[in-house]
Amino acid sequence: MKPRLPLAAALLMAAAGCSPSPNTLYVTLETYISAVSLNDVTRVLATSAPYQRELMAAATPEAKTALRKRYSDMIEGGYVSWEAAKSRGELAPDALGVSLIRAIGLGKEGAASLPLSVRFEDGNTRGIVTARAITNYDSIRWGSLPSGGRMYLLGHPFGKVVNFATGYDDPTTLKLLATVDMEWTLVKIAGLARPEGAPSDWYVEKVEALPETATAWSPPASARP
Repeated sequence: MKPRLPLAAALLMAAAGCSPSPNTLYVTLETYISAVSLNDVTRVLATSAPYQRELMAAATPEAKTALRKRYSDMIEGGYVSWEAAKSRGELAPDALGVSLIRAIGLGKEGAASLPLSVRFEDGNTRGIVTARAITNYDSIRWGSLPSGGRMYLLGHPFGKVVNFATGYDDPTTLKLLATVDMEWTLVKIAGLARPEGAPSDWYVEKVEALPETATAWSPPASARP
C-alpha cells in the first residue's frame, strides 16, 4: 500500500504544484463536523456535495422543497441510527456520515480530528483528506463517575458499541476505541454559487472510517469504582 504523505509534506507539495490550499478543505471538513454535532441541518446541507448537486438539477420550487425534505430525513436517520446502535451494540454508518461523526463524538462531544494527509485528483477538483479521529476516552475521569448512569462508547474492533453502567461495571475490562483514521472525499462543483453557510468552494462528497487503522485503549486499574 502506498504510504500517505505527512501533513507538512503535503502542504509543501501543494504549494509547489499550484494545487489548492489544503486549508480550504479542512475548513469545510470542520464546518461539516460542527454542523452534524449541533444538528444544524442547514449547514450540513450547505456543505453536502450530493445535496448541492441535486439542488442545482432541481427544476421547480416544489422539487427543491421535496429534495430538502428527503435530505433532512436522511440526516435525522443518521441520528436515529446512532441511537439504535446503542441498544444493538454495533454501529451502522449512514450515507451522509452523521451516525459516524456522532458515535465518535467529533465536534462538541470531546473527540478530535487531526489531519494526516491530503491528495488532489481530477484536475484539482477532488480532494481526499485522511484525518485521525481521537476519541479522548482517556481524558474521562473514570474514578469520579457518579453511579447509576449509562455511557455508550465505541469499542474495539471498530464498529462495536459499548454499553457501560457507571458505578457498577468494571471499566478496566473495557476495550475501547482510541483512534481511527477517516477518509474524507471533498469535491468542487462546477457552476455552483457558494450557498450561505458554506465556508469554501469544497463540498463533502462522503466520509468513511478505515477500520483497519483503529487502535484500542482500556481504562487503568485506578478507574475501578
